[in-house]
Amino acid sequence: HQPDVCGNILTMDFDDVDVIYSCHCIEHLSVPDQIKLFSLCYKWLNLGGRLRLAVPSLEIATQAYVNGSDMKFLYGTEFKGYYVHDTPCERFNYFMKEWEHKLIHDFNQLRLMLSNAGFVDIEKKEANQSSIPNFNYDRFISESLYVECIK
Repeated sequence: HQPDVCGNILTMDFDDVDVIYSCHCIEHLSVPDQIKLFSLCYKWLNLGGRLRLAVPSLEIATQAYVNGSDMKFLYGTEFKGYYVHDTPCERFNYFMKEWEHKLIHDFNQLRLMLSNAGFVDIEKKEANQSSIPNFNYDRFISESLYVECIK
C-alpha cells in the first residue's frame, strides 16, 4: 500500500474523506501539532467517517520492560548496531526517544486527545481488526497501539 498524501499534512485541506489512516506518524509531531492534526482530521472527515491510528504503545513497552523482557520484540535483531550493549534498558530508551519521537501514547492519552477534537466511539483495536471494510494494512504489530474513532 502506498500513501495517498505526502507532504506537510498540517498545511493541507481536504473534503469528502471517509477514512484517514495514520501508521507510526503522529508520535513524531509535537503535542500542539498532534492536537491540531486531530482537529483537522475531524474537519476533513465526512459525518460517520473513521480515523484509524497506529502508534508505538507506551503500555506494551513499559509492561514488557517491567516484566523482564529482553525487549527484542521492539525492533528484532536487525537493529543491533544501534546499541552499545544491546540491553533491555538500551532498547527501551531507543524505543522512547530515537526516531525523533515526541510523545509515546497510551490508550487513555489518545482517547482524551481524540475526544477533545470531537471524535466519538473511540476504541482500542487489535492489529488488522477494524470497522473499516477490507482493512488489512497494519504493520509494526508487536509494538503498536491501534485506535479507531468516528466523526
